[in-house]
Amino acid sequence: MEIQAAPKKPHVPMLIRAVAVAMSLYQLFTGIFQLTAMNQRVTHVTFGLVLIYLYYGFDQKKKERISWHGSLLAAVALGLGIYVLATWFTKVGACGMAPPWHELALGTVFLLLCIEAARRTLGWVFPIIAILSMIYARFGEMLPGILAHKNYAFERIVGNMFITTDGVFGMLAGISATYIFLFILFGAMLRAAGGGEFFINLSFALFGHVRGGPAKIAVVASSLFGMLSGSGTANVAGTGQITIPLMKRSGYKPHFAGAVETVSSAGGLLMPPIMGSAVFIIMEVLGVGYVTIMKAAGLSAVLYYTGLFLMIDIEAQKMGMKGLPKEELPSLRQTFKEGWYFIIPIFVLIFFLVYSKVSVTRAAFWATISIPLSSLLAKKERRMTLRQILEGLESGALTALPVVSILTLGGVVLGMITLTGLGLMMSGLLIKMSGGQLLILLFLTMIASIILGMGVPPVAAYIVLAILVVPALIKLGVYPLAAHMFVFYFATIAGITPPMAPDAFVAAGIAEAPMMRTAFTACRLAIVIFIIPYMFVYNNALLLIGNPIQILQVCVTAFFGVLAIASAAQNYLGGELPLLYRLILFISGGCLIYPGWATDLVGLAILAAVCAIRVPDTLRRYTIGWLRKKVSI
Repeated sequence: MEIQAAPKKPHVPMLIRAVAVAMSLYQLFTGIFQLTAMNQRVTHVTFGLVLIYLYYGFDQKKKERISWHGSLLAAVALGLGIYVLATWFTKVGACGMAPPWHELALGTVFLLLCIEAARRTLGWVFPIIAILSMIYARFGEMLPGILAHKNYAFERIVGNMFITTDGVFGMLAGISATYIFLFILFGAMLRAAGGGEFFINLSFALFGHVRGGPAKIAVVASSLFGMLSGSGTANVAGTGQITIPLMKRSGYKPHFAGAVETVSSAGGLLMPPIMGSAVFIIMEVLGVGYVTIMKAAGLSAVLYYTGLFLMIDIEAQKMGMKGLPKEELPSLRQTFKEGWYFIIPIFVLIFFLVYSKVSVTRAAFWATISIPLSSLLAKKERRMTLRQILEGLESGALTALPVVSILTLGGVVLGMITLTGLGLMMSGLLIKMSGGQLLILLFLTMIASIILGMGVPPVAAYIVLAILVVPALIKLGVYPLAAHMFVFYFATIAGITPPMAPDAFVAAGIAEAPMMRTAFTACRLAIVIFIIPYMFVYNNALLLIGNPIQILQVCVTAFFGVLAIASAAQNYLGGELPLLYRLILFISGGCLIYPGWATDLVGLAILAAVCAIRVPDTLRRYTIGWLRKKVSI
């Protein structure tokens, strides 16, 4: 039995397909041949705007035909992009001077195009943030106290945003053009070749037969699929169509099945190598290597999924569940035999990043190119055809459009905050609100990250908070990488946090379960990730920063801490737990996850004491039950 994950594709007009393929080919070209930063960014943004207006309708839905207003706006975006490409070099010496009236008009139109493109792909929240940032730059003098600043003329605002490297063609657009697009294209090409189905089949073959197998399949499939898609909602919609009905059929309640898929999918954004594209922004802002961030994120992601695995296993114990019959599952041997070559591109990516130490862009280029080449090692009927290659190029460009719009408009937000000095003012205000207490500031940051993450994608929320909040954390002594990871983690899990919880609501729709109940269950299953960011802020060993002994210690004790927290959250350790035992296990888990010899010893002692009380009683009951069955036989 093979599990197929690919939904029926909607019809896409030929013009859109041609432009999307052209955009992907252009990005592959820039992956191996270095272009001038401005030329690369302008072309990338122009391609993105043209595709957005051709592909998305006015009401944000993708259309099966191109609207007249979409064609008109796409033509305007193309004309403005060509104008910028032709004139930007002559403007270098005029930096800081007010633009002539015609460029002021063109710049205003271009900003409006970027705002409308973001609205079509993301909704109203992020465009409103960008508009408010420009209003703040223009009328900030009217605000009270620390938020007030000298007003900037409209000409200065537009001049900073258009035909410069500070606005829509700034650092964020450069990250999108240089790193993010190629990794999205890598995932899209792998899916077009059949890699998505292979990884889902592999999950079924590995875990389908074990206790609580369907839920564990969801965890593995969503984590693997998430590394390719970088989107929690896409994960839920893609793998949830398969895993949620399977979990319900095996006995899980609908809201629990939806919650498992929600938490599994959100974790895909925290799992290297793509991490929802935020990894590249963190890399650029901090000036650290890609591998450094991968190492830092790895242990937290493993602990996240370990906690989820344990909770699923405990739930299966409580329900007395068994795995799926082996005849209903794909063969592990056959799955590997038919799809082993899909692992080659991932190894190519790791080889170029870790061992050859080439640029991230070049590593992504060669990894993408290796996908159709490695498929030549498969049977003839499974080799990647020209049609599949074109579909992968098309899918990569269309999938990247929301990210292009986020980072293009994010450049406006970043430019306005830099121009007005709001970032420094906000840092001072947050420190003042927290009274200089780090724990209070972390809590405020968590709330801000979750609230903002409910309305915009995690990458967009991270961009805003990295500018406004992270400097305050760093001022209070937080390690910079830990500060950035803290913000991104909570922006990510906003997708599963009530009252909005968009990922959980999508899963609830598939599961036909109550939405809020699904969301609250998802929060309970994801409790580990609500705790870990606080822990790695206070001790960086959880980010694999430190000497080998510290890192080994934290890996071992954190696992036991996750076990304690999972048992407490699920109210089960060989049987239902009294409230006091649950509280004690939560304390034990916190002590074990928090790195340090003293807290580890306390946590282990508490956990051992609870197990010493609970486990013998559990063994006695199981033994008596087993003997009774034997005697009755």
